[in-house]
Amino acid sequence: MPKGKKKGKYEHRRTEVPYSSDEDAGIDITNDNYSETSGASDLRSNHDDAENEIQEKLEEKVLEIIDALSARANAARAAALVALRNALQRRHLAHLLSGQRVTLAEHVTKALRRGRDGERRAAAAVVPILALQIGEEGTEEFLSEVRPALAAAAIDKSASLDTRTECCSSLAVLCYLLEEDLTEVLEIMRMYETIFSGSYLKGDGSVKVSGAAVEEGAWHAAALDGWALLLLLAEPAHARALLADRQPSFQRLAELLDACSLEVRLAAGGALAIAHERVSGDDDEYDWPEEQDVLPRLEQLARDSHKYRAKRDRKLQRATFRDILKYFEDGSVGSERVRVGGEALSLNTWGARVAYGALAGALGAGLVALTPHCAALRSALDLEPPHDAPPVALRKLNKLQRHLQNTAACKARTVARNKSRDKRSAAFAL
Repeated sequence: MPKGKKKGKYEHRRTEVPYSSDEDAGIDITNDNYSETSGASDLRSNHDDAENEIQEKLEEKVLEIIDALSARANAARAAALVALRNALQRRHLAHLLSGQRVTLAEHVTKALRRGRDGERRAAAAVVPILALQIGEEGTEEFLSEVRPALAAAAIDKSASLDTRTECCSSLAVLCYLLEEDLTEVLEIMRMYETIFSGSYLKGDGSVKVSGAAVEEGAWHAAALDGWALLLLLAEPAHARALLADRQPSFQRLAELLDACSLEVRLAAGGALAIAHERVSGDDDEYDWPEEQDVLPRLEQLARDSHKYRAKRDRKLQRATFRDILKYFEDGSVGSERVRVGGEALSLNTWGARVAYGALAGALGAGLVALTPHCAALRSALDLEPPHDAPPVALRKLNKLQRHLQNTAACKARTVARNKSRDKRSAAFAL
């Protein structure tokens, strides 16, 4: 071709292979042996490898935390207890902790009896989830060692009110889930009554407005909530006998509606509803004589608009007591549906609502992680036995699981695309 003469547009010859959208997507149309089934298998394999790696790292971290519980500094032990609770909320680790149950029980008991305030509070917070994580075989031994220390810390005046409040809440959940001895349960309920009796009315019928009554409101409320939670373990006939022969009676519970602390008033309303629900049992027409004396006070609290109360306190009180008043008047409880992992719960009784609230508060995110594995927890939530739980493939994945699945899928696509490109490059070389 003469110099300077350009090629016409019809004289140009393309030598590269025509563009294909299938090739860009990494699909090897020449590989007949590759199937959707094998691709899905690769994805599952990659996902399982990622899950196993995360599990191994978590187990290593938990073992390091257990070693840190022996630290000399009080602050270091408290931080280790907090870290242990956070780690136990992520996965079911019974196979790892079953061999550590004696060591863990000793550390927690020592922290509750001799530790400073922060360490005692952290130890109390970790007890319920730790009791579920160590496995069913060691539960009785763990309870016998930890429960007395937790009960002693709940009434120890040298501990802060926050610590005593945490101990009351954890002790109630621990006994509700795992205690089978009714005598021990009654002893704990009697201890709770000695705590919240500080909010009873005076002998002349006036309300206690001292500084101690106001400051100890959260502690008294936690004890009252714990008492109501344990009352759920009693059969209707037994509940009637308890309220008739022991304190607190229905009238004493009604006195707490006039307490100066908002927390105590709310706890008293819930305790009254649970007490009525337990003694009534399945008898919808059960009539309690003291009920008529309580209704005017419940209606008053449901419409309270006193300006000397904080606006938030007034709204919370009215919303709570409207539901309680509706239960006493109509016998109806607003049904709520909550999801625990891939399973749904219907909270259509006061007992179910109180139990779920206590368990969610004590276990946190561990409620989702432990529910598929712990028979005691499933029984408390009124769920089917563990073997009837839905398959993992049908459950809704959390954010971490979705991230791992997407990462594994992306890796598999990249590998397939690279193989396809290598084959095309070899074809071009020929």
